[in-house]
Amino acid sequence: MKKTSSHNLPHGTIFDDVYRTMLQKLPSTIIPAINETFGTHYDENTSLQQLRNEHLEIGGKIITDSLFRIGEYLYHLECQSTPDGTMAIRMFEYDFAIALEDARKQTAPYHIKFPLSGAIYLRHKSTTPDELSLTVEFPDKQEVTYRVPVIKVQEYSLEEIFNKHLWLFIPYYIMRFEDKFTTMEEYPDKRTAMLADLQEMVTKFESYAKNTKRPSIYTDIMQLAKRVAEHLLSNQKNTKKEVNRIMGGKILELHSEKMLRKGKKEGRLEMLTSLVVSNLKKNKPLAEIADSFSISVDEVIRIGKKHGINIAR
Repeated sequence: MKKTSSHNLPHGTIFDDVYRTMLQKLPSTIIPAINETFGTHYDENTSLQQLRNEHLEIGGKIITDSLFRIGEYLYHLECQSTPDGTMAIRMFEYDFAIALEDARKQTAPYHIKFPLSGAIYLRHKSTTPDELSLTVEFPDKQEVTYRVPVIKVQEYSLEEIFNKHLWLFIPYYIMRFEDKFTTMEEYPDKRTAMLADLQEMVTKFESYAKNTKRPSIYTDIMQLAKRVAEHLLSNQKNTKKEVNRIMGGKILELHSEKMLRKGKKEGRLEMLTSLVVSNLKKNKPLAEIADSFSISVDEVIRIGKKHGINIAR
């Protein structure tokens, strides 16, 4: 994210925190974003190695958002909440630090290889370029152009996000409406389109999670989306209430999980029945048996009769 001394590490924003949380807890979500940024075709289950994001430099450290290795390739992605005119220089600085650190592990002659780098912009302007670039001129007049592709999250429709499995973008989806939040708070009818869009997103994502048996990806990502929404709508109480109703953190349960829960319940009942029958055969008092297993005397009698035990009160 930024250059800092080792004694004064930066505190991230909510957007940084959500991004880092997804990388740590749901690392498979970065694969489709890598595919979209670099035109690759990795499967979502591709093995990905997350690398250390602190790189030593004279006077401090350079801290990158995310650095990954897939096979022989190194990928560096920065998540940027607002357009930044110095981003190209900072990206070059990050990448040079990464490449230099790798080169130090070699022996002469050194080969400095930059990672594949991309910038994910959560917000953008009409003037935001599709590519960051700068030109490096060497003393012999040789020039090399350094280029970094830019992904503008708000340009992706809901349909594109789902078709390309760009789950990394979902927590930030509500940001495309933020310039209208003040008006929405004052005029409730202005919220209709946004709320319908968010409801469609939730419904489609819920359906995907159920069909693919991945309930946790829905639950975890929607919780992060809710955190972003609550941050952005901190001053719009009524709008926030309606958004929270839609993004309410519903927990999905798959059919297989229902069957497992039912099986566990049936297993407990089977064990309870076995213990009650065993105690009845030992002629223990009904009240004592009922008290031992926190059930009624009538239930003890019912279990006994079902198993052919004659019981006298």
